[in-house]
Amino acid sequence: MRILHLSDTHLGLAGRVRGAPPGYQRADDHLAALRAALAPALAGQIDLVLHTGDLYDRSRPPARAVRAAAALLTQVARQVPVVVLAGNHDRRGLSGTVPLTVPGLHVVDQAEHLRVAGLRLAVVPFLADADGWAWAARRAVGPGVDLLLCHQAVDGCQVPGFTFRVGQQRDTLGPQHLPAGVRHLLCGHIHPRQVLRLGPATVVMPGSTERTSFAERDGPKGVALWDLDAAPRWRFLDLPCRPMVVVRGPADLPAVAPGSLVRLGRPAEPGDGAAHDERDRVELDRAVLARGGYLVGPPPGAPLPPPRPPSRQVALFGAGRAR
Repeated sequence: MRILHLSDTHLGLAGRVRGAPPGYQRADDHLAALRAALAPALAGQIDLVLHTGDLYDRSRPPARAVRAAAALLTQVARQVPVVVLAGNHDRRGLSGTVPLTVPGLHVVDQAEHLRVAGLRLAVVPFLADADGWAWAARRAVGPGVDLLLCHQAVDGCQVPGFTFRVGQQRDTLGPQHLPAGVRHLLCGHIHPRQVLRLGPATVVMPGSTERTSFAERDGPKGVALWDLDAAPRWRFLDLPCRPMVVVRGPADLPAVAPGSLVRLGRPAEPGDGAAHDERDRVELDRAVLARGGYLVGPPPGAPLPPPRPPSRQVALFGAGRAR
């Protein structure tokens, strides 16, 4: 049994850039990432596809994203079963945007127990309260499961500059929330890939398929491939993704390759060659465009946004970004 586990595809992610070819949108990259992620299934190398939430970036996704998701998921489901559950960004549910009549395509907006491809699956969409999640998970597990699918933060998972701890955020799971008998959680929600222990269970988070924030610029993106023929095993598969670069001064310009997403950062300390006034910022802007970079953020002359406090990192990857 070969399983493709992907998550946090964030179709329809908004964002215009300067310097890109006409018609380019950041949403194009996320759609391309989904196509690349599903390629092994379309090539006949996979027996089951599991998507663990945040199919879309918004609870009301744009029509283009809905059409693309419907077409791709339908195409895959005609070859192998597909399970997709609602994440926090899909808080209105997926049943209104994903075809419900396609054989083999299972859309889960509320916790339930599924039997798919010979496996017993407990599928629990995102819930904002860990105790409520525990109650729903116990009902979904029932007499027993092979795998539990969810879209939550778990104790000890990390994003840049922040570690989630049970009790500090309402939706973060601890070992006490895990139903008895669960040994493997296939989990979405946290964008950097990671593997953790939660009591007796192993939690595998493949992360997002494409970068949604500059905080993710240094990490790999991709999916997890599972093999259940003997003891469950998994490995991560990298996907190509668009480079992201923060340019604070001339010393950062060599990192800008054509097609990179670039943000002009705040000046560093005096004396290190960073831009410190509007004239320098204009020059950096021109230099990035000359190198073929795609500039994200306000053009020169517009005020810079205030710096984010460290705690805002949670909002980039957790429930705070729900819309």
